[in-house]
Amino acid sequence: MFKLKTGTSDMNVLAPHWPVPMVAYGPGDSTLDHTPHEHLEVEEFLKGIGVLRQALEALAETHPPG
Repeated sequence: MFKLKTGTSDMNVLAPHWPVPMVAYGPGDSTLDHTPHEHLEVEEFLKGIGVLRQALEALAETHPPG
């Protein structure tokens, strides 16, 4: 599900100066970020790694270096 992330990230600094689409992805409940209750299930962490890998591979195929 898509959500509006209002926290801090590199995108908050880069987006106004680098006119390309940006996306953030991460497992877990963002309402718990940086709180004493922040946690992540191992299964969800591993799923996040798989999603990131697929996204990077797809980007590499559509935008090869050089």
